[in-house]
Order: sequence, then structure tokens, then C-alpha cells
Amino acid sequence: MGGVQTATVNDQWYILRGEMKYGPYDYKSLITMIQNSELYDYNYVWASHLENWTLLGDLQEFSKDRLCRLIETKDHLAGAFKERQFPRVNLEVPIYAHNDHSFFDGHTVSVSENGALVLLNDPLLLPGQKVLLHFRSSEENPQTFNVLCEIVRKNYSKQRLNVKSGLHYAVRFLQVQDQGKAQLTKWTRGGVSKEETNGILKVHE
Repeated sequence: MGGVQTATVNDQWYILRGEMKYGPYDYKSLITMIQNSELYDYNYVWASHLENWTLLGDLQEFSKDRLCRLIETKDHLAGAFKERQFPRVNLEVPIYAHNDHSFFDGHTVSVSENGALVLLNDPLLLPGQKVLLHFRSSEENPQTFNVLCEIVRKNYSKQRLNVKSGLHYAVRFLQVQDQGKAQLTKWTRGGVSKEETNGILKVHE
């Protein structure tokens, strides 16, 4: 499939799932699918400006920077974004992870009270799987704690095909130790209650 090389908001998009092709969808619909964890970075998509089916995670149209700009400029497409109920902060804390089969290390990239973006040195985990994260002691984290998580998204790219390379995963917290709840609140809210802070927009991470 070929076509022009510049994307427009009017482009019609198609999704490849196995051998089945779905679409057409508009750009806003794909953003909504990403927000609802129905479309992932490792899914292949195509539009008329692309020569071939391409990994969603390799397209600038769906990069975090691109989606942030849509929000900041109050583009009409910003209506596709959900409001985040929990503030998220960029924070790097070393972690260990266990999935009932093996241990691997990594670190957080950003955290909220109900989830996180983490880099884990195991590229084979899949959305829906549960992992236990151990937040290790560090300058940012004075007390260790454990969190049971569910993987909701993996950020896949052609550059990370090596089995020994790490991947970014978005995880949702299912169970958090009490000391962990207190620390997460301190990181994200400075110890204030949820009612005292405003939500922020959730973007594709």
C-alpha cells in the first residue's frame, strides 16, 4: 500500500489483528482506543500516507509528544482524551519484578496512586498479566514496599526486539502495601487528600 507521505486529521486508519483488517477509523477513534487499552504500541496500523503496515509505537502521530501538543494547543481532537483521576509525576525508583516464573529488575518512569509507567528488563510480558513489583530502597524511596500490578499496555518498537532488552510497560495497581500507599501519596500529592487536587489529562505514554 502506498500514498502520500504526510498525515492529515482526515486520514482513514486501518488496524491489523492477526490476518484480519479492521476499519476505516478516524484519528480521534484510534486515540480513544489507545485510552481504553484496546489498541497498543505493538499493533500494526495503516493509512494512505504510509507505504506499509506500521507499528503504532513507531508513528509520530501517536507519540506522547504529539498527543501532549494536541492537549496544550486545545486542538479539537483533545476531546478524545480522558481526564486522569490521579496526578502522575515523573520519578525514577529502582524496582524488582516477579511474574511467578522469574525475577527481573528495572525502574519506574512515572507514578500515580493507581498505576505507573515502568521500564522492565523483560520484553515478553503481555497486557493482562499480573506482576509483583518491589519498590527498592533509594534516595527517593526511604522504605521498601510491594505492589501487585496488572499490565495494561506495553510500549513496543522495532528497536527492542532483543530478548535481553527492556520495554516500557504501563501497569495498574491492584494491591498496595500500607507503607506504599503513604509513599505514593507523598510523591504525587505531597501528602494532601485527593479532593484537594485537580485531575490532569491522561495521554498515551
